[in-house]
Amino acid sequence: MTEPLVLGEKILSLLDEASTSSTYKPALLLALIDRASEFEEGEVIPVRALAERVIELYWQQTLEYPDGKVVLRQNQAGGQAKIIKLLLDFRTKGGFRGPLIPGVARNSKEWERLVFGVEKVLAEMPIPRLQIPYDPFLYEFDWTWAEDGKWTVASYKASSRAIHLLPGARDSLISLGPLLRPFITRWWIEKAAQLNKQVGAAMSMIEFERFMFGRERQALAHVREGLADLQGGTCLYCERAIRDKTGSEVDHFVPWSFSGDDGLDNLVVACRACNGQKSANLAGPDFLGAVIDRNQQWQDDLRSLSEERNWPKDYERTTKITRSIYLLSPAEKPVWLGRDSVERFASVGQFEAEFQRLLARP
Repeated sequence: MTEPLVLGEKILSLLDEASTSSTYKPALLLALIDRASEFEEGEVIPVRALAERVIELYWQQTLEYPDGKVVLRQNQAGGQAKIIKLLLDFRTKGGFRGPLIPGVARNSKEWERLVFGVEKVLAEMPIPRLQIPYDPFLYEFDWTWAEDGKWTVASYKASSRAIHLLPGARDSLISLGPLLRPFITRWWIEKAAQLNKQVGAAMSMIEFERFMFGRERQALAHVREGLADLQGGTCLYCERAIRDKTGSEVDHFVPWSFSGDDGLDNLVVACRACNGQKSANLAGPDFLGAVIDRNQQWQDDLRSLSEERNWPKDYERTTKITRSIYLLSPAEKPVWLGRDSVERFASVGQFEAEFQRLLARP
């Protein structure tokens, strides 16, 4: 079993390798961190699940960059990266031009072809190569692969088509995720800037980051009114009335840096004061109970909002992520108790029993 800090050091060292020629490595690492919280210890993670998350991560990046009207290159040699080509082809055929993947896009034969195409790319390249030069410390896989290119789709299809997380890897990825994600995304941004020097704003890291990974307020505002209605027009945290649109913001209840979950069940409306104070922290047990109650009571309405706004929603996924993040976080991790609380912060360990009760499986 690899200790969390040792595992974290190894992951960061992988990003320092000069031989990296594309952005597949950080995409796979983020997908691993995000998917780890959705599977139990000892379970396998289907490569398909990783492929779908990689598609989500690249989706916004396959829009034309505003400065230059070009799609960012994600590969150092040989033209555009294959995954980007697959995504661009899918967008063109379906007429999907927005920054979010519409629900209708996932319910088509073309989506199945896209996912399997990305799955094959991951199985052939980044999954086998990611842990080199170390012995496996994150996962193992069971299809035939060799660095000299002796890899066939037939051998992959005959395998489990899944990676097997090694003991301790899942818990380490979950606990270290919020720390690793900024380093991984920063490396990805810098690599993309190097690959796109012809883009005028490539040297502006702020602009590049906003385009590649920004949780755009304009996009989140698309669902703000509907979520506010479900909350009775009040802030989820302080329960004060929200008088106008400018006084409210959409918050990722489980912070995006913890899980990458943009699903409606993980989004709440908060006043600016509460959202600013909570920031990228877990919320206390009272708030956890409130969002669980909201999601259970208003599932049909959230589903309708998802369909109306073409916004992703996966109640089961969000529930698994929330449970894993809360129950596997270190005892000393801060928990925000609200701006009206005498002590605004406590620790996960102080509410361990309460979190377990709230997140107990039905």
